[in-house]
Amino acid sequence: MARSGRKTIKIDAPIMLANGRTPVWMDDGTWAMEFFDWLGKAKLNTKVSGLQHMNNKIKLTFITAKDCTTFGLKYAGRKK
Repeated sequence: MARSGRKTIKIDAPIMLANGRTPVWMDDGTWAMEFFDWLGKAKLNTKVSGLQHMNNKIKLTFITAKDCTTFGLKYAGRKK
């Protein structure tokens, strides 16, 4: 869940950084496709200003703190 006032949020993702810090999806990429499809359907894809790959997480940066909080609430309430 995003805390109020923050523009970034980290979420769990099936990703790892290989040598050279190259991101590698641990599944066949279906998680990423489903996540970005959901992001578009939730109309939040235009609110993201940055994405950073980490080990087992991705860090999303939003244009405003309100957008980040909205994402956190919608992401927590999505159907898995």
